[in-house]
Amino acid sequence: MSGRDVNIQASRELLDALAALGVADVAVCAGARNSPLVALLEATVGLRVHSFFEERSAAFFALGRARRSARPAAVVTTSGTAAAQLLPAAIEAFHTGVPLVLVTADRPRRLRGTGAPQAIDQTGLYAKFVGLEVDVEAGEEIRGRLAAWRAVSPLHVNICFDEPLLDGPILPLALRPAPPAPPGIGEATDFEAAFARFFAGVRRPVAMVGTLATEAERRAVEGFLAASRMPAYLEATSGLRESPVLASRALRAGDKILSWALRSGEIDGVLRLGGVPTARIWRDLEEPASGARVLSLSRVPFAGLSRGELVVTDLARLSGRAAPESDPRVALLARDRAAADRLEALLRAEPRAEPALVRALSRLIPAGALAYVGNSLPIREWDLAAVHDRPNWIQANRGVNGIDGQTSTFLGLLGEGAEGWCVLGDLTTMYDLSAPWALPFAPGSRARLVVVNNGGGKIFSRLFGGALFENRHEIGFAAWAKMWGLPHEEWREVPAAWAGAGHTVIELVPEAAATRRFWDAYDAIWAAP
Repeated sequence: MSGRDVNIQASRELLDALAALGVADVAVCAGARNSPLVALLEATVGLRVHSFFEERSAAFFALGRARRSARPAAVVTTSGTAAAQLLPAAIEAFHTGVPLVLVTADRPRRLRGTGAPQAIDQTGLYAKFVGLEVDVEAGEEIRGRLAAWRAVSPLHVNICFDEPLLDGPILPLALRPAPPAPPGIGEATDFEAAFARFFAGVRRPVAMVGTLATEAERRAVEGFLAASRMPAYLEATSGLRESPVLASRALRAGDKILSWALRSGEIDGVLRLGGVPTARIWRDLEEPASGARVLSLSRVPFAGLSRGELVVTDLARLSGRAAPESDPRVALLARDRAAADRLEALLRAEPRAEPALVRALSRLIPAGALAYVGNSLPIREWDLAAVHDRPNWIQANRGVNGIDGQTSTFLGLLGEGAEGWCVLGDLTTMYDLSAPWALPFAPGSRARLVVVNNGGGKIFSRLFGGALFENRHEIGFAAWAKMWGLPHEEWREVPAAWAGAGHTVIELVPEAAATRRFWDAYDAIWAAP
């Protein structure tokens, strides 16, 4: 049994240490074993505490808050399987460099391996997906052990409490979180040498721009590309897709232009800037036979390929630079513009096809609003079809491209009094049905939860076919909206204007036949040499 005040004092020390790391948001799932932390959090001022009943949703919400605030955010659980629910968010945070803090309460170490209720070995639970793990018994020193954490990947604090759990008075605790620090990067590699090697070996490079983490990176990359002659494929999460500065060099016919260019010899090098791209060519480049050199510049240490060269760096280092002189790429840009014109005609001809509905939705969303786009089809359709003259704050979970925790991440990103649109597929939405619990955590906000309901995982219909791949269903989302007390609207076309006052579930229903016709016609654009 623990001594007097040991658990409460350990909890005070831990919360103080987290505030010193910059943690200002804590998502907590209350249980018996983490009761010392829960009781103290109720008596704490200076932290924003968000109460959840479901750990996976809480972890993804904290992930979103960490990204929005540019500071670490924490999720607190009780012991046993509750702690296991944090793994998906930990994996996403690890692959995107997000400083997510996982605090798991535990039973005393002596019970590990005994099969005692709610006692598992929680050490190593997140394996290689944390940058630092600290396993501590109440009464052991905490704060100094957290000093080794570099906030470029998750931190796991496993804190063991013995009984009696609430072993002392719960006195008020006032905390002042440390100010946000600039986002970190992984272990930096030789930028200059790799940059010189790449451009010495290519004449027809193309830039592919994925997720950019900071405004400084976006401005530096924009300036670099504007001063260079390279064509650029700008994904939505780069924040540069709508840049007027890059309009003359931006490829706008969809990612198939890149595969065409690779086959046609129009590309001999790919310069990736930012996160691992969504575009199909990134998988094609896995084959050395593609013949293209690849250089990735990113603040996270993931090449996304088993070949090519990776430089881990702050992309703000590109500020004031330009790529060496290269082929002006007249043929590539001409092919892209011709295909983009045909794409525009297709979108007009099939207004009820899924990509056309996404196009219309991108026009409806107010400029500057948060637009969170789900994985599988929505992000690909946004990259392909969204308008180019309506800049939004585009976010997505592209670390490992999973479909879990998407609505919860969106709600973590949503600010007080802000408007946000969350565009997800139907199966992705069903993965996170508990997420609207977090709607009150952004007071005054307006969350538009758009569910593209095409009756299953239609991304697989074009890849493999077959009902088993698609998880076909006839489920609607009106009852889900009613469960959370939200208005529900079903759209089979997107209105030119809409003035919904508050949180709303919008079920966007494409026409299956129109969608098939669209994709068949789009594929035909690229069938010719």
